[in-house]
Amino acid sequence: MALLLKKGICDCPYIPLLQFKRFRGKINIQRPRPPHFEKAKFLALTKPIIQVKSKKVLQLCTNTKPSSHKTQSEENIYQGLIAKELRQRFENSKLIAFCHLNPMLKDQTFNAFVAFYKEKMHFERYGKETVRLAVTGTPFEIVRKLFMSQTTIIFSPEPHLKTLLRILKKFPELVLMAGIYENRFLSKDELVKFSKIPNLQAAQNELVYSLNSVGAQVVRNLNSHQITLVSHLEQRVAQLEGGEG
Repeated sequence: MALLLKKGICDCPYIPLLQFKRFRGKINIQRPRPPHFEKAKFLALTKPIIQVKSKKVLQLCTNTKPSSHKTQSEENIYQGLIAKELRQRFENSKLIAFCHLNPMLKDQTFNAFVAFYKEKMHFERYGKETVRLAVTGTPFEIVRKLFMSQTTIIFSPEPHLKTLLRILKKFPELVLMAGIYENRFLSKDELVKFSKIPNLQAAQNELVYSLNSVGAQVVRNLNSHQITLVSHLEQRVAQLEGGEG
């Protein structure tokens, strides 16, 4: 019996119960207790020591008023180069489209870039500050209103407006906002309206065809009476020859 009782007590799993309790009630945040000596010693050793020999440096560090050197932003040389290239694209392009880019997968962005590249168009995104550096003091300064952050720009060396709209239909994530067509700033509706008008070469061909058709009609009307008279005379001659025979 004793062996069974001992075995049952020894084999019984012992699970201790832990209960955490804060020492001496609440902590006073406004007047905290000083740290323990060991902790205070480590805090004293790790405390930063700043030695300022120059009064000018100390004045700059302690001065909280905004100064002129803080407001002036440093010039970004790389951003200036991009702005210069962007200005050249504005000056050399006959068609410029500004699009809002909705969330788009990388594969779709690459496909859009390839589609525009095949038509000799440049597809790129530019930031607000870069556009400001590029168009300030130029006739294109009005486009700054379209740039709240980053905006997609499509440059075309030729005014192929129908081709641009056809490619944009394949990518609904690109929302056309406005554009510059033949040095004129146009809205989306105006661009669609201009796309339905034939180009200059087609209009010239149509005008030449109309002028040629009018001239041919005048010549035909002037010669109609003579042709009719000659036809009647030939028929009369044929009748006389037939009667004599």
